[in-house]
Amino acid sequence: MVPRFSAVPKITNPSAREFHSDYVAQGNPVLIACGERWKAHATWSPEYFARIAPNLSVPVKEYRAAGIHQSKWTFAAYADFLRSVEGETHSRHTVLPYCHDIPIFTWLPELLPDVSPFPVEYLPAYYRSEWWRYVQFFMGPAHSLTPLHFDTLLTHNLFFQIYGSKRFTIYAPSDARYCRRRGWRWFDFDPEHPDYERIPESRRAIPHEVIVGPGDVLYLPPGTLHHVRGLGTSISFNIDFHTRASALKSLLGPLRGMPRESLYYNALITLGVAFGAPEPWVFRRYKPYLSYVV
Repeated sequence: MVPRFSAVPKITNPSAREFHSDYVAQGNPVLIACGERWKAHATWSPEYFARIAPNLSVPVKEYRAAGIHQSKWTFAAYADFLRSVEGETHSRHTVLPYCHDIPIFTWLPELLPDVSPFPVEYLPAYYRSEWWRYVQFFMGPAHSLTPLHFDTLLTHNLFFQIYGSKRFTIYAPSDARYCRRRGWRWFDFDPEHPDYERIPESRRAIPHEVIVGPGDVLYLPPGTLHHVRGLGTSISFNIDFHTRASALKSLLGPLRGMPRESLYYNALITLGVAFGAPEPWVFRRYKPYLSYVV
Protein backbone atom coordinates (compact mmCIF):
# COMPACT_ATOMS: atom_id res chain seq x y z
CA MET A 1 0.00 0.00 0.00
CA VAL A 2 1.26 3.47 -0.90
CA PRO A 3 1.51 5.60 2.26
CA ARG A 4 -0.73 8.63 2.70
CA PHE A 5 0.87 12.06 2.55
CA SER A 6 1.46 13.78 5.88
CA ALA A 7 2.05 17.25 4.38
CA VAL A 8 3.38 19.06 1.34
CA PRO A 9 6.46 21.00 2.46
CA LYS A 10 7.78 24.09 0.69
CA ILE A 11 11.55 24.17 0.27
CA THR A 12 13.97 26.44 -1.57
CA ASN A 13 16.23 25.27 -4.39
CA PRO A 14 17.05 21.75 -3.14
CA SER A 15 20.04 19.96 -4.58
CA ALA A 16 19.35 17.24 -7.13
CA ARG A 17 20.46 14.63 -4.60
CA GLU A 18 18.06 15.95 -1.95
CA PHE A 19 15.19 16.16 -4.43
CA HIS A 20 15.64 12.62 -5.71
CA SER A 21 16.40 10.95 -2.38
CA ASP A 22 13.84 12.71 -0.17
CA TYR A 23 10.96 13.18 -2.62
CA VAL A 24 11.16 11.18 -5.87
CA ALA A 25 12.49 7.98 -4.28
CA GLN A 26 10.16 8.25 -1.29
CA GLY A 27 7.03 9.20 -3.26
CA ASN A 28 6.58 12.46 -1.37
CA PRO A 29 5.15 15.62 -3.00
CA VAL A 30 6.99 18.89 -2.52
CA LEU A 31 6.65 22.54 -3.51
CA ILE A 32 9.96 24.04 -4.57
CA ALA A 33 10.46 27.80 -4.40
CA CYS A 34 12.91 28.56 -7.20
CA GLY A 35 12.08 32.25 -7.49
CA GLU A 36 11.19 34.32 -10.56
CA ARG A 37 14.61 33.96 -12.09
CA TRP A 38 13.73 33.29 -15.72
CA LYS A 39 13.06 35.78 -18.48
CA ALA A 40 9.72 33.97 -18.90
CA HIS A 41 8.58 35.24 -15.50
CA ALA A 42 8.93 38.81 -16.72
CA THR A 43 7.72 38.43 -20.30
CA TRP A 44 5.23 35.58 -20.71
CA SER A 45 1.56 36.62 -20.75
CA PRO A 46 -1.42 35.93 -23.03
CA GLU A 47 -0.61 39.13 -24.92
CA TYR A 48 3.00 38.00 -25.37
CA PHE A 49 1.93 34.76 -27.07
CA ALA A 50 -0.65 36.59 -29.17
CA ARG A 51 2.12 38.93 -30.32
CA ILE A 52 4.82 36.36 -31.13
CA ALA A 53 2.55 33.69 -32.66
CA PRO A 54 -0.90 35.21 -33.31
CA ASN A 55 -1.97 32.65 -35.91
CA LEU A 56 -0.61 29.53 -34.23
CA SER A 57 -3.50 27.07 -33.84
CA VAL A 58 -3.62 25.53 -30.36
CA PRO A 59 -5.90 22.95 -28.71
CA VAL A 60 -8.41 24.29 -26.20
CA LYS A 61 -10.31 21.92 -23.92
CA GLU A 62 -13.58 22.08 -22.01
CA TYR A 63 -14.13 19.57 -19.21
CA ARG A 64 -17.82 18.77 -19.58
CA ALA A 65 -19.88 16.17 -17.73
CA ALA A 66 -20.12 14.14 -20.94
CA GLY A 67 -16.34 14.18 -21.45
CA ILE A 68 -13.55 16.39 -22.74
CA HIS A 69 -14.49 18.60 -25.68
CA GLN A 70 -11.54 19.89 -27.71
CA SER A 71 -11.46 22.70 -30.27
CA LYS A 72 -8.80 24.74 -32.05
CA TRP A 73 -8.14 28.43 -31.41
CA THR A 74 -5.40 30.78 -32.50
CA PHE A 75 -3.26 32.34 -29.78
CA ALA A 76 -4.64 35.75 -30.81
CA ALA A 77 -8.25 34.60 -30.44
CA TYR A 78 -7.55 32.90 -27.13
CA ALA A 79 -5.80 35.99 -25.73
CA ASP A 80 -8.87 38.02 -26.71
CA PHE A 81 -11.06 35.52 -24.87
CA LEU A 82 -8.91 35.78 -21.73
CA ARG A 83 -9.20 39.57 -21.79
CA SER A 84 -12.97 39.34 -22.23
CA VAL A 85 -13.50 37.17 -19.12
CA GLU A 86 -10.91 38.81 -16.86
CA GLY A 87 -12.52 39.97 -13.64
CA GLU A 88 -15.76 38.06 -14.22
CA THR A 89 -17.23 35.76 -11.60
CA HIS A 90 -18.48 32.32 -12.51
CA SER A 91 -20.56 29.64 -10.87
CA ARG A 92 -19.08 26.26 -10.01
CA HIS A 93 -20.84 24.84 -13.08
CA THR A 94 -19.32 27.25 -15.60
CA VAL A 95 -17.16 25.48 -18.18
CA LEU A 96 -14.31 27.70 -19.38
CA PRO A 97 -12.18 26.92 -22.45
CA TYR A 98 -8.69 25.99 -21.27
CA CYS A 99 -5.59 26.00 -23.51
CA HIS A 100 -4.01 22.73 -22.52
CA ASP A 101 -1.31 20.16 -23.37
CA ILE A 102 0.77 22.01 -25.96
CA PRO A 103 4.34 20.95 -26.82
CA ILE A 104 5.25 24.63 -26.71
CA PHE A 105 9.03 24.39 -27.16
CA THR A 106 8.67 22.07 -30.13
CA TRP A 107 6.32 24.54 -31.81
CA LEU A 108 8.18 27.68 -30.69
CA PRO A 109 11.81 26.69 -29.99
CA GLU A 110 12.79 30.36 -29.87
CA LEU A 111 11.23 30.42 -26.38
CA LEU A 112 13.86 28.12 -24.89
CA PRO A 113 16.18 30.95 -23.75
CA ASP A 114 13.24 32.29 -21.72
CA VAL A 115 13.55 29.34 -19.29
CA SER A 116 17.31 29.18 -19.00
CA PRO A 117 19.04 27.87 -16.95
CA PHE A 118 16.65 24.93 -16.74
CA PRO A 119 17.07 22.52 -13.75
CA VAL A 120 17.70 19.40 -15.83
CA GLU A 121 19.31 17.78 -12.79
CA TYR A 122 15.80 17.26 -11.35
CA LEU A 123 15.05 14.89 -14.25
CA PRO A 124 16.39 11.38 -14.85
CA ALA A 125 19.40 11.28 -17.16
CA TYR A 126 17.32 9.84 -19.99
CA TYR A 127 15.35 13.11 -20.38
CA ARG A 128 18.04 15.71 -19.79
CA SER A 129 19.47 16.36 -23.27
CA GLU A 130 16.04 16.81 -24.89
CA TRP A 131 13.91 17.75 -21.87
CA TRP A 132 12.04 20.46 -23.77
CA ARG A 133 10.45 17.87 -26.07
CA TYR A 134 8.49 16.45 -23.14
CA VAL A 135 6.96 19.74 -22.00
CA GLN A 136 3.21 20.31 -21.99
CA PHE A 137 2.04 23.95 -21.78
CA PHE A 138 -1.09 25.38 -20.11
CA MET A 139 -2.71 28.79 -20.38
CA GLY A 140 -6.12 29.58 -18.95
CA PRO A 141 -8.43 32.09 -17.29
CA ALA A 142 -9.27 32.63 -13.65
CA HIS A 143 -11.61 29.85 -12.51
CA SER A 144 -10.24 27.41 -15.09
CA LEU A 145 -10.61 23.90 -13.76
CA THR A 146 -9.12 20.47 -14.23
CA PRO A 147 -11.31 18.08 -12.19
CA LEU A 148 -9.89 15.48 -9.81
CA HIS A 149 -7.71 12.98 -11.65
CA PHE A 150 -4.31 11.33 -11.74
CA ASP A 151 -1.86 11.43 -14.66
CA THR A 152 -2.74 8.72 -17.12
CA LEU A 153 0.72 7.13 -17.52
CA LEU A 154 1.37 7.02 -13.74
CA THR A 155 4.35 9.27 -14.30
CA HIS A 156 6.15 11.66 -11.97
CA ASN A 157 4.94 15.22 -12.59
CA LEU A 158 7.17 18.32 -12.37
CA PHE A 159 4.96 21.40 -12.71
CA PHE A 160 6.38 24.91 -13.34
CA GLN A 161 4.26 27.99 -12.68
CA ILE A 162 5.23 31.02 -14.78
CA TYR A 163 2.37 33.58 -14.66
CA GLY A 164 -0.51 33.82 -12.20
CA SER A 165 -1.33 31.22 -9.56
CA LYS A 166 -3.13 27.91 -9.27
CA ARG A 167 -4.59 26.00 -6.36
CA PHE A 168 -3.86 22.27 -6.32
CA THR A 169 -5.90 20.05 -4.03
CA ILE A 170 -4.04 16.75 -3.89
CA TYR A 171 -4.64 13.32 -2.41
CA ALA A 172 -2.32 10.37 -1.94
CA PRO A 173 -2.81 7.51 -4.44
CA SER A 174 -4.15 5.34 -1.62
CA ASP A 175 -7.08 7.77 -1.23
CA ALA A 176 -8.35 6.96 -4.74
CA ARG A 177 -10.60 4.28 -3.20
CA TYR A 178 -12.51 7.01 -1.35
CA CYS A 179 -13.08 9.41 -4.26
CA ARG A 180 -15.28 7.25 -6.55
CA ARG A 181 -13.21 6.68 -9.66
CA ARG A 182 -14.85 7.11 -13.04
CA GLY A 183 -13.15 5.26 -15.86
CA TRP A 184 -9.38 4.97 -15.62
CA ARG A 185 -8.20 8.21 -14.04
CA TRP A 186 -11.09 10.62 -13.33
CA PHE A 187 -13.06 10.93 -10.09
CA ASP A 188 -16.58 12.05 -9.23
CA PHE A 189 -15.56 13.61 -5.92
CA ASP A 190 -15.31 17.42 -6.00
CA PRO A 191 -12.94 18.74 -3.30
CA GLU A 192 -14.37 22.26 -3.56
CA HIS A 193 -17.96 21.11 -3.02
CA PRO A 194 -17.82 17.74 -1.25
CA ASP A 195 -21.07 15.79 -1.32
CA TYR A 196 -20.69 13.44 1.61
CA GLU A 197 -24.23 12.16 1.26
CA ARG A 198 -23.64 10.96 -2.30
CA ILE A 199 -20.04 9.80 -1.71
CA PRO A 200 -19.89 9.09 2.06
CA GLU A 201 -16.55 7.27 1.79
CA SER A 202 -14.92 10.53 0.65
CA ARG A 203 -14.88 11.69 4.29
CA ARG A 204 -11.85 9.42 4.70
CA ALA A 205 -9.82 11.11 1.93
CA ILE A 206 -7.26 13.58 3.28
CA PRO A 207 -6.82 16.71 1.11
CA HIS A 208 -3.69 18.81 0.93
CA GLU A 209 -4.09 22.28 -0.59
CA VAL A 210 -1.10 23.85 -2.32
CA ILE A 211 -1.00 27.34 -3.86
CA VAL A 212 1.51 27.40 -6.71
CA GLY A 213 2.69 30.87 -7.71
CA PRO A 214 5.19 32.33 -10.20
CA GLY A 215 8.61 30.78 -9.71
CA ASP A 216 7.24 27.74 -7.88
CA VAL A 217 7.73 24.15 -9.01
CA LEU A 218 5.36 21.46 -7.72
CA TYR A 219 6.44 17.83 -7.73
CA LEU A 220 3.71 15.15 -7.68
CA PRO A 221 4.58 11.44 -7.36
CA PRO A 222 2.98 8.86 -9.68
CA GLY A 223 -0.71 8.27 -9.09
CA THR A 224 -1.24 11.45 -7.03
CA LEU A 225 -4.82 12.67 -7.36
CA HIS A 226 -5.00 16.39 -8.11
CA HIS A 227 -7.75 18.94 -8.67
CA VAL A 228 -6.47 22.21 -10.19
CA ARG A 229 -8.19 25.60 -10.06
CA GLY A 230 -6.84 28.73 -11.75
CA LEU A 231 -6.83 31.63 -9.27
CA GLY A 232 -6.26 34.16 -12.03
CA THR A 233 -5.13 34.16 -15.63
CA SER A 234 -2.39 31.59 -15.56
CA ILE A 235 0.51 30.22 -17.63
CA SER A 236 2.45 27.11 -16.69
CA PHE A 237 4.01 23.96 -18.06
CA ASN A 238 4.93 20.54 -16.82
CA ILE A 239 7.05 17.51 -17.65
CA ASP A 240 5.77 14.00 -17.05
CA PHE A 241 8.69 11.64 -16.55
CA HIS A 242 9.41 8.06 -15.59
CA THR A 243 12.21 6.61 -13.52
CA ARG A 244 13.19 3.00 -14.12
CA ALA A 245 11.11 1.96 -11.11
CA SER A 246 7.97 3.89 -12.08
CA ALA A 247 8.24 2.81 -15.74
CA LEU A 248 8.36 -0.88 -14.84
CA LYS A 249 5.54 -0.48 -12.31
CA SER A 250 3.39 1.32 -14.90
CA LEU A 251 3.34 -1.81 -17.06
CA LEU A 252 1.04 -3.36 -14.46
CA GLY A 253 -1.48 -0.55 -15.07
CA PRO A 254 -3.82 -2.65 -17.23
CA LEU A 255 -4.55 -4.79 -14.18
CA ARG A 256 -6.21 -1.68 -12.71
CA GLY A 257 -7.94 -0.57 -15.93
CA MET A 258 -5.25 1.46 -17.73
CA PRO A 259 -6.25 2.03 -21.39
CA ARG A 260 -4.35 0.24 -24.13
CA GLU A 261 -2.99 3.53 -25.50
CA SER A 262 -1.50 4.42 -22.11
CA LEU A 263 0.15 1.03 -21.86
CA TYR A 264 1.62 1.56 -25.33
CA TYR A 265 3.23 4.88 -24.35
CA ASN A 266 4.50 3.40 -21.09
CA ALA A 267 6.01 0.46 -22.92
CA LEU A 268 7.86 2.86 -25.22
CA ILE A 269 9.29 4.91 -22.38
CA THR A 270 10.22 1.74 -20.48
CA LEU A 271 12.28 0.63 -23.47
CA GLY A 272 14.26 3.86 -23.11
CA VAL A 273 14.42 4.49 -19.37
CA ALA A 274 14.81 0.89 -18.22
CA PHE A 275 16.44 -0.85 -21.18
CA GLY A 276 18.44 1.86 -22.96
CA ALA A 277 16.58 2.17 -26.26
CA PRO A 278 17.80 5.34 -28.05
CA GLU A 279 15.81 8.42 -27.08
CA PRO A 280 15.26 9.63 -30.70
CA TRP A 281 13.81 6.23 -31.66
CA VAL A 282 11.51 6.19 -28.63
CA PHE A 283 10.41 9.83 -28.95
CA ARG A 284 9.28 9.50 -32.58
CA ARG A 285 6.70 6.98 -31.40
CA TYR A 286 5.99 8.62 -28.03
CA LYS A 287 5.42 12.12 -29.39
CA PRO A 288 1.62 11.77 -29.94
CA TYR A 289 1.23 11.35 -26.16
CA LEU A 290 1.87 15.09 -25.73
CA SER A 291 -1.59 15.82 -27.17
CA TYR A 292 -3.22 12.57 -25.99
CA VAL A 293 -6.74 13.12 -24.63
CA VAL A 294 -8.28 10.46 -22.40
